Amino acid sequence: MAAMDDREMRKEARARRKKFASALATIVLGAMMSGFGFVMGSQRTGDAATGWGVLAGAGIGLALGGAILAWILRPGANGWRIETEPLKRDRLQAQRVRQLWIFPIVTLALLVLSTIDMQAILAGEGSFRDFIGVSLPVLYAWIVASITMGWDHQSRTNKRFLEDELTGVLRARAIGAAFVVLMFGATIAFVLGLWRPEMGIAALPFVLAGAGATAGIRFAWLDREFGKDG
Repeated sequence: MAAMDDREMRKEARARRKKFASALATIVLGAMMSGFGFVMGSQRTGDAATGWGVLAGAGIGLALGGAILAWILRPGANGWRIETEPLKRDRLQAQRVRQLWIFPIVTLALLVLSTIDMQAILAGEGSFRDFIGVSLPVLYAWIVASITMGWDHQSRTNKRFLEDELTGVLRARAIGAAFVVLMFGATIAFVLGLWRPEMGIAALPFVLAGAGATAGIRFAWLDREFGKDG
């Protein structure tokens, strides 16, 4: 198939300019968050300082992510101009699979780290940092589920490259597996909650993170297996 025609190239160039501007805005926002967090945190101690430290760390992450994205989308880059549709489809699908391997691993790692935070919250001693720590694995579980379902921005923007018959089959199997994990885990959490309510609450992040991770890993694994058959 031929490379992009002039109309597609202009459309892609406009989209890249908008994304480049968004990346620059992300860098600025991240720098502001980081600076504000460091300034406010330096004037406080204990949990208050920890909360502002989390804000500063999140700002640094945003700034770095924005800088990487801005470099990829920089005005002088022109490698994308010669990318054919099959190559772009392969690249985007491979990128999706990589995300569905990495994000579930991050989700499970954050889940392990959040157990101490959950203990503090259930003991009535939870701080802002503890609530953030407990929320992160659930947030990442939602991210994994969104990528698997095609709800994320990249999937919606590049739908014609990422949606095909095979994707529908993989998605159905992945979500089916995640649903089984969700039902099984929610049942266990319900039983624990009848016995000891605090244990039922503590089990919920494990259920949600497990279901989200299952969806992503199952999709990525099936994609790998179908790739071998192809």
